[in-house]
Amino acid sequence: MIDELKCPYCGNQTVEESERQQPEVSDKYKCGTCGKTFGLGANESIRQCHTFCFTYGGFHGGFKTILIEERDGYADIQITAPYSLGDDILKVRITVDEWQTIKTYLFRELFVLSWDEDYYDSNIMDGTQWELKLKFDNRKKFKVAGSNLFPALFDELLEYLDPYFKQVGA
Repeated sequence: MIDELKCPYCGNQTVEESERQQPEVSDKYKCGTCGKTFGLGANESIRQCHTFCFTYGGFHGGFKTILIEERDGYADIQITAPYSLGDDILKVRITVDEWQTIKTYLFRELFVLSWDEDYYDSNIMDGTQWELKLKFDNRKKFKVAGSNLFPALFDELLEYLDPYFKQVGA
């Protein structure tokens, strides 16, 4: 399993479990290429995260959005197509187990909490803008966004969310 993990900073698969002298302050994994550590708190994040929102697009192509909100015993997903006028919004209810699977992928495969806060390429005036927001029970909201610049594992996120967006033709 560790052989399949990619570093959220550089995208390389030279990930190894880090030696933790103090588990409460050190991270779970270390990249053999860039030397950065990541993965701390994934279990707690999975338990506490109740909302995920991701928006992706650009001026000429519109923006597509997926919003997942945990409820009492289930989760609601709302998928919005670019240039939506309300009639092409899909609302689906999923089980808590399905929501757990999504959160596990976000926190244990993509390590989204290790992504930088901002990814902006100021040399490009138009293009692709995106934003990922997470809300938790007992911690500060998490937001990461960008314009024409992306984290190392961004393509994996798009690939994971693609089946949801295809349901609204996005």
